[in-house]
Amino acid sequence: MSEAQPAPSEGQPAPSEGKKVTSLGVLKALVFILGIQAAAVLLTYLNAPVFSLSGYSYAPLGTSPAGSAGNTLLLVLVVFATTLALVWILRQKRVLSFKIIVFGATVLSAFSLTLITVDSVTLYFFNFSSPLFDLLLSFVPVALLGYTTFVKASSRISSGVLALLSAEVGSYFASTLPLITALLFPIAFSLYDVYAVFRGPLRELVSAAPASALGVISVKAGEFTIGLGDTVFYSMLPSLAIYQLNILGAAVSVSAAVVTIAAVDAGMVFTLYLLTKKKLLPGLPIPMVLGVASLLLFLR
Repeated sequence: MSEAQPAPSEGQPAPSEGKKVTSLGVLKALVFILGIQAAAVLLTYLNAPVFSLSGYSYAPLGTSPAGSAGNTLLLVLVVFATTLALVWILRQKRVLSFKIIVFGATVLSAFSLTLITVDSVTLYFFNFSSPLFDLLLSFVPVALLGYTTFVKASSRISSGVLALLSAEVGSYFASTLPLITALLFPIAFSLYDVYAVFRGPLRELVSAAPASALGVISVKAGEFTIGLGDTVFYSMLPSLAIYQLNILGAAVSVSAAVVTIAAVDAGMVFTLYLLTKKKLLPGLPIPMVLGVASLLLFLR
């Protein structure tokens, strides 16, 4: 899901029109996103040797410009098909099935990526590596998301876990997508985002799904609810700067990451202020255009 909207009061539906956006609310959202981006950049730096040695790269259609465009289209089509399937499940009033499927996909990503994260962090900072310790700690986000999804909803717990997952997925995309695909993907997904929010299945998904079911695909950032897809892409672009430009030295890669973060976050803040007019807006187009443009300045 990729959307941004003012968060409704606890247990109450969001109003049909936009609401007043406060500077404090925007600042809280900005600090939250900055934390995710900083974590993603750090994880990219720590995990770079792992992904480089693995040699894994998502390129089923090759790495040429045409192949990269095809790879991007495949990724967007997968998201579109998944959203359609989830909408169909909700139309059948199978809310529990919806929650189980979304929960399963989310925790699978959280578990596998946290496994890599824990090993990299403990090895780098503590010179310690234990497969059993990595395995046990990787179950923590799974348990927390299970608790907030099926036992007692807690936006603080779910948002904290999903913030970590956003950083991990953003870093993973930046490290495993070929450069051209990694640049095309945010732009293509931004175009899909506009369609999905205003005319496509995402609008119906957000309207039909109960708040408890959406807890694992959106985060609470201040007074805003931001889609998990948005936070992933917000963290992916600065991570891409670190991964692709690290060969030129830390000064260049960090500078590129900082500039990219500034561009992405400026676009995000502008989008949040636009929510005074609409309660539901695509959160990607403006930040992604600014972020990719900033990144291209360093990749020339």
